[in-house]
Amino acid sequence: MRGARDIRTEVVPDPVLEPHGVIIKVKACGVCGSDLHVYKRDEQGTIFGHEFSGDVVEIGSQVKGIVTGMRVTAVGFKPCGKCFWCVQGKGYRCSHMALLGYQFPGAMAEYVHIPHAVLGRTVFTVPAELSYEDAASVEPLSISYFSVNRAQPKEDEVAAVLGLGVIGLYAIQVLKALGVSKIVASGRRGARLKAARACGADVVIDAAKEDALAAAMAATAGMGVNTVMECAGMQATFDQSIAMTRGGGKIMLVGIYEQPLAWDPLTAISKNLALVGCLGGNFPGAIDLLRNGKADAKHLITHRFTLEQASEAFRTQLHDPGAIKVMFKME
Repeated sequence: MRGARDIRTEVVPDPVLEPHGVIIKVKACGVCGSDLHVYKRDEQGTIFGHEFSGDVVEIGSQVKGIVTGMRVTAVGFKPCGKCFWCVQGKGYRCSHMALLGYQFPGAMAEYVHIPHAVLGRTVFTVPAELSYEDAASVEPLSISYFSVNRAQPKEDEVAAVLGLGVIGLYAIQVLKALGVSKIVASGRRGARLKAARACGADVVIDAAKEDALAAAMAATAGMGVNTVMECAGMQATFDQSIAMTRGGGKIMLVGIYEQPLAWDPLTAISKNLALVGCLGGNFPGAIDLLRNGKADAKHLITHRFTLEQASEAFRTQLHDPGAIKVMFKME
């Protein structure tokens, strides 16, 4: 990244292996909605990419259980080593964590370095039945898996998903896999509305043409939903979440907000609502869903590009109404 909305393909030095790290030859890498937040700002020097898969090609001297040639996906972070959590030996909770694709170079490259490689914790093997594209989809699916399970929905409840980006669409699949009786989905782009139906939503609301709140209330006989997965990260969808959730319900805050919210907490108080922040993932759970056919990544990947087409790939993800998930392929 060389400036706001300025992505260029350049030659950079190969990553340097650290004792606790591994180097992975990247095979596939997705463009994330979080990448777009940064892409619209002027943060020069970033190499994006944290939704990826590939083959291990180099292994640090202190790494155990990982071998070259292993097909993997991974979580990339660098703990500070000094904060309360790091001192407790829980670097994965570090208060000053540096993240792959933002504070240090990511996987939109031929090779990526994972500095803290622990098999089963930060590096995960990819089953033979999953493709590299499936494996590159594990990270966003893991967020949806984590967030939905944090809500602990019951089978006889009604859940709403607001915002039909990839996280929202995967949330529908996870809710479906858990047997939730009724899923209401609200979004704006035609391709994503169609995908929501394919993912298992029972009621799909075109928020560009309908009053999403009125439609959700109608779908629940005026009772409102038990749980909202707020995946859009916008003032309007936050307000809708508060209004459409029935008394004692839950609002799972999953989407990343670009602007601070303005709101009156009185409604949430009077309805005894629980607002729950969701920041986390579950890679093993996501891998199991894909392997067992309870989640499907393939039909959400709408566009594929090479690294040389990086600028076009980002423009497509941001502007193309038909884009759901844009993927870089290095195979």
